Amino acid sequence: MGGKIENPRAARRRAILRPVATGWQKWQESEGGAWQLSGEAPELADLKPAAGSLIAIPVRRAFSFAVWVPAEDPSVFGDLVFTQLELRGLAGRSREATTFVWREIVREDREVLLHAVVWPAHLAARYWHGDVTEYAVSPACLPLASDAVTIWREEGMWVAAVTRGEKLLHFQPLTAVAPDAGMASEVWMMLAPLEAGRMLEPGVAARILHEEPEAPDLGAWRSAGGMPVDTVPLPPPVRPAGGADCLPLPVREVQMSKATAARRQRLALAAAAVYFFLVLALAANTLRLHWQARSLQAEIDRDAGAVASTKEAMQRWNALDAALDPKGYPLEVLHEAARLLPEDGVRLTLFEMNLGRVIVQGEAKDFTAAQLYMDAVKKSKELAAYEWTAENPKSLPNRSARFQIDGVRPGAATQTEGGFDEGTDG
Repeated sequence: MGGKIENPRAARRRAILRPVATGWQKWQESEGGAWQLSGEAPELADLKPAAGSLIAIPVRRAFSFAVWVPAEDPSVFGDLVFTQLELRGLAGRSREATTFVWREIVREDREVLLHAVVWPAHLAARYWHGDVTEYAVSPACLPLASDAVTIWREEGMWVAAVTRGEKLLHFQPLTAVAPDAGMASEVWMMLAPLEAGRMLEPGVAARILHEEPEAPDLGAWRSAGGMPVDTVPLPPPVRPAGGADCLPLPVREVQMSKATAARRQRLALAAAAVYFFLVLALAANTLRLHWQARSLQAEIDRDAGAVASTKEAMQRWNALDAALDPKGYPLEVLHEAARLLPEDGVRLTLFEMNLGRVIVQGEAKDFTAAQLYMDAVKKSKELAAYEWTAENPKSLPNRSARFQIDGVRPGAATQTEGGFDEGTDG
């Protein structure tokens, strides 16, 4: 069976992919709402099912049964149908692991006639396509005659569908290889339990749909007697009147896996975007700081001459500070230090002053006299402009004590360090 080139605009419209005698057909909806054949192939995958398509699952890939239920509340129909599936051995391990759907046919005497379709969970996986979200059994995609048995071929096999009124009641594959007396007998055996169960209206007729140009010979069928039969060409498909049945379990699992993968991909992309923006923000902040540093350095370079001049002037003023302040005159400081000497027992051996630093050394008759003099210097109001520090006096061999007291004027620079000269005796 050859293929056909599709119009790109037509590929975006809704499509139905259905099984036929020797393969699959793809029908697309035209702008006027009519269905047009757009492709044929021996396998479904060759027609590339895409999102928005409806796949008509062959009759032999699903299970069908009709049942009366003693209830009128639709909310309990699902539990009653699942119980029937368990009785017939069609249920999975749980209700969640079983894909089935039911439709109401008719109500009589506080009973409801239901038609149930069960999708196999692990049968013929090539029919399930994760991109496709609509599925229906193939009889639901045909314009079936009312109160009739419609017979056609799918994948080399004859199949039949039974209606009550205009609603699909039951479908099943047939074993007969031609519309002859054997097929008529098999169809009668299929209808017998439905008639016995009050599921069919009287006067059911048979209709055979053919794809060949010539209608099949029905002489052998008619010679067997029984229900009337006619033939018509296989019509274009229709979308199910009640919408698509339900999503098969394998497709649900594939789509859940795709959704999980897509969610993880979105999270990864979001994380990458956040990381990118963080890096971008850090780069922008780094550039901003670099620009600020360059601006500050330019200001520093611009003000460097004025700062240097100011610093030099401050240094000159600091150098003159001792000369401008009487309390910083060397003779004044020496006078105040000498005025604190007692009448005897303490004498000064060294007085040195350099800018804001004063060093006073001396000898006392004993340790106590030296300590009293140093305390007097520290407490003197006239010498309070200096911060005085002193080490403990050092005893000499003749029991006298040598001392040194240092004064530093706050804020004044110092250039020399003084200390005891152990080699001189004053």
